[in-house]
Amino acid sequence: MRVHEDDLVDFHIQNQKSTSCFPRLLWLVSIPLLLVAGAIGAYLHFIPLKMEMHSVVMIGMIFVIYLFFMKHNAYYAVCKFKRKQSSLQQALEKYIDKNLLEIGGVHKANAPFDQFIKNFTTSLRNDNFASVAAGFFPTLGILGTFVSIALTMPDFSTRNSGQLEHEISQLLSGVGTAFYVSIYGIFLSLWWIFFEKKGMSEFEKAVRRIREQTRSFFWTKEEIEQVHFTHSMKNFENLNTLFEKISSNAFIESLQQTLHERMQMFEAIVHQEQKAFQKSTRHFEEMLKLSEKSIQMSEHLYGSYDQIRTQMESVVQALQETHRLLRLVNQELEMKENNLSRTAQLLAKHTEALSRALESVNAEHIEKLYTRVQDTLNTMRLESQKVATAFNMHLQKFDEAYSNKLRTSLELIDSETAKIIRQLASLKETDSQA
Repeated sequence: MRVHEDDLVDFHIQNQKSTSCFPRLLWLVSIPLLLVAGAIGAYLHFIPLKMEMHSVVMIGMIFVIYLFFMKHNAYYAVCKFKRKQSSLQQALEKYIDKNLLEIGGVHKANAPFDQFIKNFTTSLRNDNFASVAAGFFPTLGILGTFVSIALTMPDFSTRNSGQLEHEISQLLSGVGTAFYVSIYGIFLSLWWIFFEKKGMSEFEKAVRRIREQTRSFFWTKEEIEQVHFTHSMKNFENLNTLFEKISSNAFIESLQQTLHERMQMFEAIVHQEQKAFQKSTRHFEEMLKLSEKSIQMSEHLYGSYDQIRTQMESVVQALQETHRLLRLVNQELEMKENNLSRTAQLLAKHTEALSRALESVNAEHIEKLYTRVQDTLNTMRLESQKVATAFNMHLQKFDEAYSNKLRTSLELIDSETAKIIRQLASLKETDSQA
C-alpha cells in the first residue's frame, strides 16, 4: 500500500510559497546597520556624540561577523522552511511509505514525526552557529572595548600635573567611547535572541499544524497499545473458548477414544510386522536351502564339464591319430603310384622295343617277347592287387577305429547332456514350488 500525495492533507502555509525571504533579511540587518551608520555619523560629527576611530572599526567588524551569522537565525530559516512545503509534502509521503505498518487492517507509519522534521530541517541552517551567536556578540563587544581601551591607554610617564590631568581626561574619554562597542555587542545579542525566539515560535506553530493535519498517517504509542490490547483480549477470548472445549467431557472422551483406536492400530501394525518378519525368515531359510542346492548342482555340473572336456580331449587325440594314419596311407599310396608310373614307363619302353623287334625278328623272338610281356603284366596285376588290398585294409581299420571312438564320444556327450538337462529341470521345479 502506498500513500499518495492526494491522500495527504494540503498543509501549505498560506501565501508563503510566493513570498520572498529577503524582507526578513532586511529586518534582521536594519537596526544593526542603522547603529553602524550612527557610529560613523558620530565619528564624522554629524551626531553630537564623541566616537573614536577604533570604536567605529570594532563596531564595523562585529557587524560584518553578524552578517555572516544572520542567515542562520531562526527568523530567516523558518521562512525557507515555509517555502519548501511542496518538497516537504513529497518527502513526508516517501517517509510514510517507507515506514508503513499494518495493524488490524489499518496502514500507518510506525516512525516518529519529529525525527522526520529534524532530518528535513537539518539543511536549513547550522544549529551550531545559531546556538553560539547569542553569547558570541557580547563577547566580541567586550573584546572590542578592551582593545579600544588598550589603544587609547596613555603611558602616564610625565611628572607634570597638567599633562597628567590631560592624559587622565584622554583615558576617560577613550574608555567612554570604548563602551559603545560593548553596548553594540549586547544589542546584537538581544536582537538575535528576539528574532531567534520569534522564528522558533513560527516554526513550532507550523510544525504543530502539520503534525495535527498528518496525525492520521502516523501510529501513536497509545494507538499501538490500544490495538495490541484489543488483539490480546481477542486472543484471550479465543484461548478461553479453546480451553473450555479442551476441558469438556466430550473432548476428553473423544481424545480417549482416539488414543484407544491409535493403540489398537499400533498393535495391529506390530502384529503384521511380526507376521511379515516370520514370513521373511521362512523365505530366507528356503533361499538358503536353494542356494545350497544350487551350489551342489554347480559343483556337479562342474564335474560333468570336466568329464566332457576329458572326452573331448580324447576325441581330439583320436582325430589327431587318424590324421597321422591318413598321412601315412597317403605317403604309401604316393609310393605305390610312383611304382606304377615307373612300371608304366618300363612297359612303354618294352612296347617300343617290341615294335622295333617285330620288324626284324622271327616267330621265336615274338613268342619269347610275348612271354615276357605276359609275365610283366601278371607282375603288374599282382602288385596292383596288393596295393588295393593294403589300401582297403587300412581304410577299413581307420573307419572302424574312427567310428568307434566317435560313437563312444557322442554317447558320452549325450549322456552328460541328458544328466545336465534333468538336473536343470529338477532345479526349476524346486524354484517353482518355493
